[in-house]
Amino acid sequence: MDLLLATTSDVLRLETAILLIVVVALAVLAKAVVDLKSEVKSLRRGDASGSPQAKPSAMPVVSPASMPTPADEAVTPEIFAVIVAAVHASLGDQHQIVSVTPAETLWSREGRRTIFGSHSIR
Repeated sequence: MDLLLATTSDVLRLETAILLIVVVALAVLAKAVVDLKSEVKSLRRGDASGSPQAKPSAMPVVSPASMPTPADEAVTPEIFAVIVAAVHASLGDQHQIVSVTPAETLWSREGRRTIFGSHSIR
């Protein structure tokens, strides 16, 4: 009988430990949800005070002299400006664009090649 009580006591301690871990995990998850909710509210209002970066960094100024120039002039200054804005928005101002060259392959051909390559030959 003592063996049965000892085993039951061990099981109860294990269940209590698991319950405690679940409660702590739920509390951490609830805190993350509350933080995310306040972040979304602040972004909808348009202020950056709720974000970790209190002051948004300015867009980099790109002068035509500092632009990388491709050999065939296929990348216009407007397209280059869009690329600079996309890099700045996604990666921040710590990155620098070294060169911009147009793709050598056509996307439609590459897509067809991928699709046809996935088919099995009988």
